[in-house]
Order: sequence, then C-alpha cells, then structure tokens
Amino acid sequence: MTDQDERPTPEQLGFAGCLDELDDIVRGLETDTVDVDHLSQTVSRAADLVEWCRERLGDTRMRLEEILPRLELADETDPPTDP
Repeated sequence: MTDQDERPTPEQLGFAGCLDELDDIVRGLETDTVDVDHLSQTVSRAADLVEWCRERLGDTRMRLEEILPRLELADETDPPTDP
C-alpha cells in the first residue's frame, strides 16, 4: 500500500478538509518542501481534490437554483405585515 492509498478520499475529508489539504500542498510547492520524486503524485492529488471540490460546488449551485425560486415565490404570496 502506498502513501497515496492511505490518504483519506475527498469524500472523507469533506469540502473544508480538501481546501485545507490543498493549502498544505500549495504551501509545500511554494517553499520547495515537496520532493521532486513525489511531485507528480502531489500534483495529481491536488488535481483530484480540485476536481472533487468543483463537482461539489456545481451540485450545490444546482440545488440552490432549485431552492431560491421557491423562496422568492413564498415572499410574493405572503401577506404584507403591519409595521
């Protein structure tokens, strides 16, 4: 089993956990602490995390596009209240 196999999946990390790991990866790349022998694995992991986060954001956007019109409709049908 490799180190990559032992890492949690994006689903296990969740969105915030993925962002934290991406921050760590970027920090490592900026400070040259990523060994060149592991560079392709590190960049591949970052790509996997980014792809998962994009999918998650897309799913969330679609759900919000379904929910928000219902809220607007509710505002239009609510009777006005006296101040």
